[in-house]
Amino acid sequence: MEPGSLHGITALVTGGASGLGHAIAVKFLEEGGNVVICDVNNDRLQHLEEEWNKDAKYTGRSLLLQTDVTDESSVNKLMAEIVARFGRLDILVNNAGIMDKFDPVGSCDKTVWDRVLAVNLTGPFITSKAAVNQMEAQEPAGGIIINIGSNSSYQGLFAGAAYTVSKHGIMGLTKNTAGFYGPKGIYSMALLLGGMETNISDAFAAGFNQEAMKRTFAAHPGFVMGETSIGVDHVANYCAFLANRDMAATANGSCIVLNKNWPVA
Repeated sequence: MEPGSLHGITALVTGGASGLGHAIAVKFLEEGGNVVICDVNNDRLQHLEEEWNKDAKYTGRSLLLQTDVTDESSVNKLMAEIVARFGRLDILVNNAGIMDKFDPVGSCDKTVWDRVLAVNLTGPFITSKAAVNQMEAQEPAGGIIINIGSNSSYQGLFAGAAYTVSKHGIMGLTKNTAGFYGPKGIYSMALLLGGMETNISDAFAAGFNQEAMKRTFAAHPGFVMGETSIGVDHVANYCAFLANRDMAATANGSCIVLNKNWPVA
């Protein structure tokens, strides 16, 4: 992709203050786009804003806003601020997500279930709803939605029940959105990611189900960090590739596996 190929587009990356979301946001900025990051963690947002303010090439092209993607009023406020600042929204990357504790259904606490489904599935529903309504209304109309899924979107034992159901749901949301809005010039696709080379310590801060964790890795042996893991920069490059409208139109409705062949296909 030629540098500056996203010049003039505006992209929103949810959960973009760190990790994969941050890498995607930086890639879009490097390609010339305007980038909005929303995140629930205000400390990370402030740190990132201070960092970006030191880089003249990002001046005037970034907007960082604290947002709870599970709250429709919060997301609607976010969308209004995006339009007020940049005039339109061209790309939404639904990256925000949390892990469960690998609990199977019998030991999954309903509080955990509700929280994981809220962030991982209801959140993308709310942001996609706001995005497609804006993308239909703007001139010229159209846009692209990239949903971040995982091996758990199509496999049953890579996480607990809550996370697995949430990522299966992402595939359904992607395909339904693609089917209805594709003819309107709004394209939707998902990236189904394997093990990532990023810090997931937050995910396990509250501990995890050791029996279920052992069962998971026994069912899917062979993961080696650095060998079968996926670099965040690779995923960011895919997002930038799919941000091209011609590529997005071709890939509309696709759920693309990016897992370095772990588990073996």
